[in-house]
Amino acid sequence: MNAIRRAFCTMAALAAATLTPAFAQEWPARPIRIVVPYPAGGNADSAARALAEVVSASLRQTVIVDNRPGASTIIGTDAVARAQADGYTVGLVTDSHAINEAMAHLPHASEVLGAKVPYDAVKDFMPVSGVALVPLVLVVNPKVPARSVKELVRLSTAGKGVDFGTMGPGSPWFVHLHQLRKLTGADFVDVPYKGLAPANTDLLAGQIQTMLMPVHFAQPYIKSGRLVPLATLGGKRHPLLPDVPTLAESGYPGLEITNYFMFVVPTGTPQPVVERLTREFNAALRQPAMKEKFALTGDPYPAEPAELAARLRRDIKAYGDVLQATLK
Repeated sequence: MNAIRRAFCTMAALAAATLTPAFAQEWPARPIRIVVPYPAGGNADSAARALAEVVSASLRQTVIVDNRPGASTIIGTDAVARAQADGYTVGLVTDSHAINEAMAHLPHASEVLGAKVPYDAVKDFMPVSGVALVPLVLVVNPKVPARSVKELVRLSTAGKGVDFGTMGPGSPWFVHLHQLRKLTGADFVDVPYKGLAPANTDLLAGQIQTMLMPVHFAQPYIKSGRLVPLATLGGKRHPLLPDVPTLAESGYPGLEITNYFMFVVPTGTPQPVVERLTREFNAALRQPAMKEKFALTGDPYPAEPAELAARLRRDIKAYGDVLQATLK
């Protein structure tokens, strides 16, 4: 973050400290905007809209979703960083937020991401609440002669490798591919796509052999027999796939991965307003109906700012280690 932006954030924080009591009392006096750095219709967008509907009713104020896709989520996230720190702009971020911060410190990062990262993921934002946990499952096309992770690893090292679908360099899928390579010793060949849908289409057609998928997205294909699950990547088995072992149960302990969405606001947002947003979003996430609304997204993730801040810092370090070893 440059000196001008640091000075601006400092002044904004001082102003917020002075105006907090009166401001918090009248907030929200106008519509709140949730910036989603993905196109309309995707999982992140659907989750934001489901929460916007509930929170709009509880706050008695309009909550709108503003889609700002592009440049590996940088365009939308930068719009949040540059917004006035008044509680009227909330940003949805994912694992890509941590990856972009880790990437920003590497040579040629802007060439990989498609844009320069103009903000600091830790210093320019304040976590508000969780949104969703996105558990992952390693799946293969049914024609692949592997029904366990060990069999897939043996298959990959016996020939010319196994084609593994990702969303390209700098994506969570790219990082997770290399984490799996290091853990298992598999020879996975990175096949990049522009999104989950086209990768899934090629996997179903047998053009690629394997990839990681969100459990909620993959479950219908697994149930119909069009995909075969080998292992989930969480610390324990997922209720949607109770018969599928974890990586640790498959003989590969030491790696637990669950992707996530969370809400952030610009640094300097008045603390009482942040606390109100945290209460409202977490209360909405705890409503039983939210599980159904998140059916294809993930598991509702009510979480406090301190937990989210710690998770972000931990992921920046973990992802940075992988990226430094794989991107030169």
